[in-house]
Amino acid sequence: MHCSKQDSPPDIVEAIRRIEERADECCNSLALLKLHSNVTVWGLLVGGIRMVEQEIAHRGDNTPDLSATLLNVSRFVPVAIKWTYKHGKPFSALAARRWTPGLASKVEQALNVAHQYNGFETCLPMWHKNRYSAELISSSLVRFTLPGSARNRQVSAYQKSFRPKEGSFKGQRAQKVDQTPTVQALFASVFQASRKTGMLRFEYEDPWTLWFELLPEYQARVTAIARRAGPLSVGDYTLSDFNQFYAAFLAICATHEFLCFAWERNHGVYPLDSAVIVRSRQGWAAILSELSGIPPSKCHSIIGDLTFDFARSLDLHVHPFVPLDPAKLSLAVAPQFPLHSRPDENILRVCSILRPDVFDMTSLEKEPEILADLQKQCRNHALQGPVPMPRPIPDIDLIVTDENSSTIVIAELKWIRKPLRPVEMIDRDAEVLKGIRQVGQIRQFLKDNPNHLSTQGKLPRRLNEYQHLHYMLVARDHWLWVEPEDGIAIVEFEAFSTALSRMNDLHSAIGDLLTYEWLPVEGRDFTVRYDRETANGVSIESEVFYPT
Repeated sequence: MHCSKQDSPPDIVEAIRRIEERADECCNSLALLKLHSNVTVWGLLVGGIRMVEQEIAHRGDNTPDLSATLLNVSRFVPVAIKWTYKHGKPFSALAARRWTPGLASKVEQALNVAHQYNGFETCLPMWHKNRYSAELISSSLVRFTLPGSARNRQVSAYQKSFRPKEGSFKGQRAQKVDQTPTVQALFASVFQASRKTGMLRFEYEDPWTLWFELLPEYQARVTAIARRAGPLSVGDYTLSDFNQFYAAFLAICATHEFLCFAWERNHGVYPLDSAVIVRSRQGWAAILSELSGIPPSKCHSIIGDLTFDFARSLDLHVHPFVPLDPAKLSLAVAPQFPLHSRPDENILRVCSILRPDVFDMTSLEKEPEILADLQKQCRNHALQGPVPMPRPIPDIDLIVTDENSSTIVIAELKWIRKPLRPVEMIDRDAEVLKGIRQVGQIRQFLKDNPNHLSTQGKLPRRLNEYQHLHYMLVARDHWLWVEPEDGIAIVEFEAFSTALSRMNDLHSAIGDLLTYEWLPVEGRDFTVRYDRETANGVSIESEVFYPT
């Protein structure tokens, strides 16, 4: 029987504690720990790139499987990096970075162990927080389950980026953009001038002309996915500064990744010795300042924020600059991960950790920004907000009105930062539930005072004169399933804005939205199965989502 920790008998709790304790010792016998930390950290980044490139060779470079591989590898490579940095031999300037069969074997062993252990790091903290249920199968095997309904699983799949494969809300993968003839010619020129310097190594001069030619494309990409206002301050720099910096960074990463691909295509072997970009901190700042136009001092600050911290960093998407020495003077980058990242989300995650007071100030700007997004996307509807309410009733964030269909939507907007680690979901979920309670307070007040909004000039008639009245919590980035009750429903921002933008009739748009056909369907769009992970002779089984 599956039970939460608080409902489990003491002998079950003790048995799972012993499993956890034994799993935590899984790194002790790694051969990689006998090497110097700067070699092992570099080798693990190379090993991560190797796994990504193997997935590309197997299934292609624009698939859900590749996205899943990048996310997973980006999570468990840091696990192994922390082991080797903490338990391995100290840094040595004399240790050479070369991808040899011996290093490859040690890296493969470490990454396999880290991959298996990564599941323990997810499930056990959630078990301790009573969010996962556990079933002890044997003294060395425990099965974890996230309680919930079929709808909960759909929401979980949605948050993992699964989308319907059919229907009016069918998801679409972005198509790759072909290189322009000018970019193709510049790549060919740089490649022809590159030099083989070892069996798995090549070099090329800094291709400034190519970088500047690529820069507008990556500026456009960063701008397209940025959802917060450019002037927003995140410390010593603004989001606009950061976006300029990151576009330049992506141009450098994209150049290097493609040249490595071209080298393998022309020479039959991937240049693993050259796969990771290694520069001094000063060198990174200088080159990125020149390319982006951002002052060197700001580039140093941004690089510092994006530099991997061996104590608390979890993901190479968030912290792509990985130090190879204790002073953090030499920084390595595996380009595949920043190219797959959401930079605007990640820098705000970093800010929330390093400068919580600054992050709290950025949160105050979320409501007007999300309203501005809706007004831009839903021009065919009358939107207003925020609407002040008498204390202690929360203000109404959004009112959408359609007199023709006699429909009103009254919504609370929540833009909640995505969790960086599973246990953060507890606090994020609490914010969502707070929003539901706020909608309930607003609903009760307006039920008791149906003329309040018309008296304030917000509506042309009393609220109870409309045929269709909807109360909603519209959540962005993080949400959970809450069963509709008392006329209150929860929906996700992307689905809400899509439904409103494509239908002029508000009643029909909300009806379409509340079918929840924008959620992926288990068996059609995704499957869930128990996967087993083993570390140091003990195992867990947990639910893993897969594309169909």
